[in-house]
Amino acid sequence: MIGFFRRDSHRLIDIERCPISRDEVNRALAELRAQPQVRDGHYTLRVSSRPRVFSQTNDAVANALRDLVDNLVGPDQELLIDAYCGAGFFAKALLDKFERVIGIDWDRFAIEAARQNATAKESYIAGDVDLAFGQLRSIAPGFRSEETTLLVDPPATGLSAAMRKAIVDLAPATLIYVSCNPATLARDLKEMQGKFTINSVTPLDMFPQTAEIEVAVQLHA
Repeated sequence: MIGFFRRDSHRLIDIERCPISRDEVNRALAELRAQPQVRDGHYTLRVSSRPRVFSQTNDAVANALRDLVDNLVGPDQELLIDAYCGAGFFAKALLDKFERVIGIDWDRFAIEAARQNATAKESYIAGDVDLAFGQLRSIAPGFRSEETTLLVDPPATGLSAAMRKAIVDLAPATLIYVSCNPATLARDLKEMQGKFTINSVTPLDMFPQTAEIEVAVQLHA
């Protein structure tokens, strides 16, 4: 049998095709299944041999999310800080709207990928997001909260308490929060509601027939 473990168990579910994966992944799965002898173990099926950088499985919804975020940002902005930026999925789509872009992520492979085709206006920092954001004034000389847009796209655990406090203290003019977990999103927004006003909340159905959604929230200080 070749497939996935059932949730919270080690029971293997035989899978011939994954309906939410790209065609390339399913072709790799078919090739694996066609091998005369497949050893027991874990196999990672990837679209390409590019660096190990996280990307969404559902391209159509990921692109819709990127376009949504683009529409939430007006032209002729000063500074974009993209926390949890990965390889720059959002930052690079917003380049034409900002004078400066700073991306921060703990994943050095993602940061290396972001730096490969970076322009003079882009800076990407590999390291702990909480720590780097706490040192923002030294990272971004001339930082002015009233001219800054902050975009956060944290993991499912949401923002740490330190990150929430730092965001409230710095109070960027615009905050765009992209979340894959409505529960932690609600927790974080509740703790920051004293400083920010919610302008819009837009959910996107990342994986139909599952509970997985992405949510983009636009807030202003």
